[in-house]
Amino acid sequence: MQGVLIGAVTVAIVLLGALLFQRNRLRLAHVKDSEMRFRLAMKHSAIGMALLSPRGEWQAVNHALCDLAGYDEASLLNTSFQDFSHPDDLIKSRGMLADLLTGEITGYSLEQRIISRQGEPLWVRLSVSPVHINGAVSYLIAQMENIHAAKLSEQALQESRQRLQMALEAGRVGIWQYSPQSDALFWDERMYELYGVQRGQPGDGSLQIWCDHVHPDDYHEIKAAFQRVIAGEQELDTEFRICRPGGDIRHIRVRAETVVRAGGAETLVVGTNWDVSAEKRMQDSLAHEKERLRVTLTSIADGVVATDEAGRVTFMNPVAESLTGWREEEAEGLPVGDVLMLSDDNVSGPSPNPITVALNGGDVCFLREGSMLQNRDGSRYEIQDSAAPLKTAEGEVTGAVMVFRDVTSRRAMQKKLRYHATHDALTGLTNRREFENVLLETLDEESPEHSMLCFIDLDRFKVVNDTAGHVAGDALLRECARVIGRQVREQDVVARLGGDEFGLLLRHCPAQRATLIAERLVAALGEMRFAWNESLYDIGASVGLVQLDANVITVEEAMSRADVACYAAKYRGRNQVSVYTPDDSEASRRHMELQVAAGLRESLESNRFLLYCQEIRPIDARTEQSHYEVLLRLRDRNGDILNPGSFIPAAERYQIMPHIDRWVLTQLLVTLSDELVALPHLNIAINLSATSLDDPTFIPFLESLLNKTPLSPERLTFEITETTVVNQLSPASDLLGRIREQGCKVALDDFGSGFSSFNYLKHFPVDFIKIDGSFVRNLLHSSVDRTIVESISEVAHRLGVKTVAEYVEDHALIPVLEEAGVDFVQGYAIGRPQPLSALFEQQQPEGLAGRSGEALARH
Repeated sequence: MQGVLIGAVTVAIVLLGALLFQRNRLRLAHVKDSEMRFRLAMKHSAIGMALLSPRGEWQAVNHALCDLAGYDEASLLNTSFQDFSHPDDLIKSRGMLADLLTGEITGYSLEQRIISRQGEPLWVRLSVSPVHINGAVSYLIAQMENIHAAKLSEQALQESRQRLQMALEAGRVGIWQYSPQSDALFWDERMYELYGVQRGQPGDGSLQIWCDHVHPDDYHEIKAAFQRVIAGEQELDTEFRICRPGGDIRHIRVRAETVVRAGGAETLVVGTNWDVSAEKRMQDSLAHEKERLRVTLTSIADGVVATDEAGRVTFMNPVAESLTGWREEEAEGLPVGDVLMLSDDNVSGPSPNPITVALNGGDVCFLREGSMLQNRDGSRYEIQDSAAPLKTAEGEVTGAVMVFRDVTSRRAMQKKLRYHATHDALTGLTNRREFENVLLETLDEESPEHSMLCFIDLDRFKVVNDTAGHVAGDALLRECARVIGRQVREQDVVARLGGDEFGLLLRHCPAQRATLIAERLVAALGEMRFAWNESLYDIGASVGLVQLDANVITVEEAMSRADVACYAAKYRGRNQVSVYTPDDSEASRRHMELQVAAGLRESLESNRFLLYCQEIRPIDARTEQSHYEVLLRLRDRNGDILNPGSFIPAAERYQIMPHIDRWVLTQLLVTLSDELVALPHLNIAINLSATSLDDPTFIPFLESLLNKTPLSPERLTFEITETTVVNQLSPASDLLGRIREQGCKVALDDFGSGFSSFNYLKHFPVDFIKIDGSFVRNLLHSSVDRTIVESISEVAHRLGVKTVAEYVEDHALIPVLEEAGVDFVQGYAIGRPQPLSALFEQQQPEGLAGRSGEALARH
């Protein structure tokens, strides 16, 4: 029995084992079938899928995941999930994986970035689920869905919203919404700020709050426009004014449109408001500036033409219309070259238009001097102009503006002035200053050896001038100038150097040829018979020649040698031509000059210098009083009185003039000071020489005398020549500045002779300018001289300076000078020079005249 039982149990166990085996086989087959179906589904899934070990190692990946990340399967399996994830997202992913493995969560899903094979970040939605076997996580199933495009769109939308919000905040734009059906008005916070009201005030939430703040003058118009928007007839885009609490008025810009909600059940009006008060003020200011600019451009004396970037006319002011002959409406849109027809006086054909140059180059452009503008009617104007491009803040050229003026009359006057600045007013020849400039240019040439300098001195001019008068002398000089001009070549330069001296520069002329020309010139002048008032005069000339070779370096040296040669010609009997040689006449001339200089020193020691004076009379005696220029004379050993021209040059050359100046100043400010004090209405003018300015002790000497003299400084005027100022501007300015500080006046003598006068006069303070006599003598017959005198007077008066006309030798000149604005006159027509003692006797009270005469006699 027991055996049967054991057998039965054994059979049962076998049968049960067989049954369990069968069931296990069936379960394994089911699992294998399920796994096969899962792998097939994973393989063909459009979503990236992978099997991962709990440590994140790839066990299997599908094609969709490989395509998503840009890997092939083998390459991807050689990496780990950690390598695959973006570093910034890995920490969060690791934390959730740890929670999954510990059983705190049963799965998770998140958005993170993975790194593609190309190294680019890619957004995916990651879902991870565990697979448990025997109660433990055996592997992980991961699904990755590509959401990169959606994520980028979301980020872009978020950025757009942020930008919109920032723009609204930066632009201080308020947003509102109105429902016509319910009369409900929604304002955001910015709207309340714009209108200066608080939430909850009466009318808040309805259209009434808006109506209460619209400016009364704008209410009906803006409300009608708003009603049209509600009716869907148009959008709203306009400006209106609001009245804020406290009376502050603001300009508001509004934009709105109608929005119909889904189904058409409700219509909304949505809009924006922003404050444009600042822009409105700017617009008003710009409009005001534009109007002011328009009025200015219409009123100025210059022509103005504006163009666009293509050079087409956009604007012309009335002066431009007048000068071009085009009206603005006719010229608008035309190429500027068709309206501004320019040419150069010195070049044939049209000139480049400055506007075109400015547009192409982007810089300011100026016309050359001599540019001409042709009017539509054919008339021509000489113009001065500048053109400048119009640019944006980025430097892009958007157009150009040309400003020009008619300078025809001014340029003609400038040409006349330039001519008279370089030519002698009497003869029309080149003047000394210009001749020396030309001579300097010749000396600067590389090889001036074949050029010759001639000095021409008329032999009997003084006879004519003294016997027949200055008018005859001037006529003789003009005739001699014509005779000389006929004897020279076209390239030669003839000049009047002063008095009866002429200069001739024979350019590129060998010495032998130059001698023949000089001899022919002497013969022509010797054959002259000058007739005047039934008298006939013979004229001759002496000519000195000097070759301009390497031994002649300076203009002064060339002129000195020519002067020496001319002196030698006179010494040999006049009507001669003498060529300079350094061994004879120069030594003789120097000896003579030294003798003169020695005689001047002896004259100072012997008190043989005399003080003369000449009246400087005001044209209008009601406002000014006369004063007297102190002049110098010399009594020689024979008792004859010599004019300054016979001794001043030698005194200046051998530095004796500073001693003479000191003698004159001592006589006036010390010796004769009591006599001058006794005549309070007698004001005097004292000349200072150029050589005194070179003496460093002279200024202290003069200041010492001015401090000691009892004479009031307002009664003293110190004269200095224009040439001295030009050549010694700094010491002259220092000296006369100190003199004016003492209270004395300053006069500028021979003004205009150099024609650099106007350039330095503004920097050189003086009280009087004495107009050079070369402009005064022929004033009755020369409109040019009259214009020059008028110009000098006008400039002087604008600078607060009074003018004195020198060499007034004809009473008929005085009314003309008065019309020209001259303040004082001096010359033979007013009074000849007389001894200062004679003036004292005329002006001093009785009883003092004898004392002054005795004082002058003692000195």
